[in-house]
Amino acid sequence: MIKVSVASKNDQIMSVKITGHALSADPGQDLVCAAVSAIGTGTLNALDLLAQDDYELTLIDTEEPVIEIKTQRTNEKGSLIIEVMLIQLKTIQEINPEFISIQTN
Repeated sequence: MIKVSVASKNDQIMSVKITGHALSADPGQDLVCAAVSAIGTGTLNALDLLAQDDYELTLIDTEEPVIEIKTQRTNEKGSLIIEVMLIQLKTIQEINPEFISIQTN
C-alpha cells in the first residue's frame, strides 16, 4: 500500500511523505503506482522551479521508494502546489482506497 503522511501547523502543510508500493498489479503494470509517482515527481519539480528556497525536497528511488517534502516556512506558490498534489492523490484514493492511504495530522 502507498502511504501518504501529511503534517500541518497553523493550517499550513509543513511536510508530506509518500512511501510504499500500491501492489495493484505486477511491477511495470501498476497504474496506481505510476500515477502517484508521476504526481509526486511532478510536484517535486514544480516546487524546485517555483518555490525552491523554502522547501527541502527528497526523492529516493530504491526498493522502498520515498518522496518527501519538508519546510520550516511556507510560501504562497509552494502551498498551492502542495494543495494541488493532495487533491490529485485524494482523487486516486477515492477510486482505489485499497491501494493508497492518506493520513493527516
